[in-house]
Amino acid sequence: MTTAFYPIGTPGQAWGDAERSAWLAQQRTHRSHADDVLTRIDALPAEWQRIDYGTVTVGDHAFPLRALRRGAGDGRLPLMLVTGGVHGYETSGVHGALAFMERHGADYDGRAD
Repeated sequence: MTTAFYPIGTPGQAWGDAERSAWLAQQRTHRSHADDVLTRIDALPAEWQRIDYGTVTVGDHAFPLRALRRGAGDGRLPLMLVTGGVHGYETSGVHGALAFMERHGADYDGRAD
């Protein structure tokens, strides 16, 4: 017999709407996407092109997904991708990507798109 180790759901069974709602009701905000991510993106120099490519909605909250591009993007230079924020609850990746762009992004002008 499997003992329940988490207060929501039944071991071995996928969550449904009721379990997702119960989980969401227990959550609290730890960080602000607007303050911690979007504000830093907005503070980048104009050379960074901002590209909105979608929105993630959780409950009543909408979180814009934004990519940044610096350079012509015409295929003559190697393409470089710096990514973060793969999972919404893991914030170190997006903070690392933003720090790289803030500190070193301009170092690659003319060397990579």
